[in-house]
Amino acid sequence: MRPGSLFTWPLTRYKDHTAIVFKNERLTFSQIDARINALSHGLLSLGLTTGQKVAVLLNNSIESVITLLGVPRAGLTYISLNARHSPQEHAAILDDSGADTLIIGEEFTRDIKSALDLVSGVKQVLVAGRAESDWLSLEEVIAKQPTARPDIDVDYNNDIERIQYTSGTTGKPKGVIWTYGVGYNVITNTLINMDEPIGPGTINLNIGPLTHAAGLMMMIYYSKGATNIILPGFDEKAVLTCIERESVTSLLLIPTMFYRLLSFPGIESYDLSSIRRIWYGTAPMSANRLKEGIRIFGNVFRQNYGMTEIAQPITYLGPEDHVIDGTEIQNKRMTSAGKPAMGVELKIVNDDGQEVVPGEVGEIVLRSNKLMKGYWNMPEETEKSIRDGWFHTRDMATSDDDGYIYIVDRKSDMIISGGFNIYPREVEEVIMSYPGVVEAAVFGIPDEQWGESVKAVVASGQGVELTEDEIIQHCKKHLAGYKKPKSVDFIEEIPKNTYGKIDRRSLKSPYWEGFDRFVH
Repeated sequence: MRPGSLFTWPLTRYKDHTAIVFKNERLTFSQIDARINALSHGLLSLGLTTGQKVAVLLNNSIESVITLLGVPRAGLTYISLNARHSPQEHAAILDDSGADTLIIGEEFTRDIKSALDLVSGVKQVLVAGRAESDWLSLEEVIAKQPTARPDIDVDYNNDIERIQYTSGTTGKPKGVIWTYGVGYNVITNTLINMDEPIGPGTINLNIGPLTHAAGLMMMIYYSKGATNIILPGFDEKAVLTCIERESVTSLLLIPTMFYRLLSFPGIESYDLSSIRRIWYGTAPMSANRLKEGIRIFGNVFRQNYGMTEIAQPITYLGPEDHVIDGTEIQNKRMTSAGKPAMGVELKIVNDDGQEVVPGEVGEIVLRSNKLMKGYWNMPEETEKSIRDGWFHTRDMATSDDDGYIYIVDRKSDMIISGGFNIYPREVEEVIMSYPGVVEAAVFGIPDEQWGESVKAVVASGQGVELTEDEIIQHCKKHLAGYKKPKSVDFIEEIPKNTYGKIDRRSLKSPYWEGFDRFVH
């Protein structure tokens, strides 16, 4: 089959409609498709063939769009590099993946030079911008290439469309394999789970890096003929101004972005009435902050739970479950991940693989046609994670009688204190419900008497003064005594990894130096 058919469909109906907006450039579907095809032909002209790998390190730009869609259209494997990674981290991924070719932005020249000193497999580097003498100009490689779709066929079951590396929150990043069939299933499954009409009247705002989760959302909207506006990065004023100026209808936010928007002075003065959907995910969101967001943006929020190994939505919590003044049950559901999405089989099981009853904690296991093929170069890890067709997520969760899923934490983040299991996310939710708290991170530290004790790190709002005793007493009111923090530190901002998730490893590592226990 030919790759990329989902992204050529808009040409049949909306070829002259605006597809991509970046800064002062506005491209129709016909115009951007021509650039995508030219890139595909340009890569093929370099001698690349199906199965060879192209790593991409670009900030949000027109080039990031055409590489995201153009590398697979040439039958090649797309590998994304994170702009916030160090040269050593880039080198590790380039080396592990066996990338043949690298496409970078000019601004990454120094980092990539350092990374390439550590690897030997990359044969050619293409640069968007000014290229070094022994590297190629991406613009020149694309110039004068055909703009018709290349005549390439791929095996949807076996040829690899992309290798996406995990965030490494619990250890070494793993390369997640998507075949072309998995990629096709991810897009179509997400489309059937959408709860809003998408078409040429839809305007989707892209803020996060297109090389990662934001890129998937961009492709979803692109495939249905929507306009995608791309910002270089996150800036509160730029986001709010763009929503008002362009009548944006949808956008994806991670919690940190959402909290910063809510705290932006004068947010109420912007016209945000065009927004029909705000997607959020990647980390837990405070129910109180969500309610604040609903008062500002309206009932437009939807949470998607997903992961690198099986793209969102695994479960979702729709606008109908985001209730400001609800019953006790409705308020609790605001902290859930919702119910399983269509096309996903989900169970919560104990260590023996038996389904647990509602209210009991177990591990989420999944089956779906959009599940990854496996981990690149890690057959043992693949075999351990996918057993009898079920993917073991290592996410611990419980459910209620109506089937709502409550993720309590990663299996490896669990704190064991005096023989009791404590899930950091549960404690964090309670801390974040306290007035003035913006973010919280909870983790276990060594304790001679109990094995581990609960430590909390809290970031408060600007000008807000909180005390350790306030936080501990608040937790004491809402949690069992053994779950409350034994100590609380206050910092300006909770550290995150390059994917926007709480970096518990960096927080807890200093406390575990000299101890035998492995810091997860």
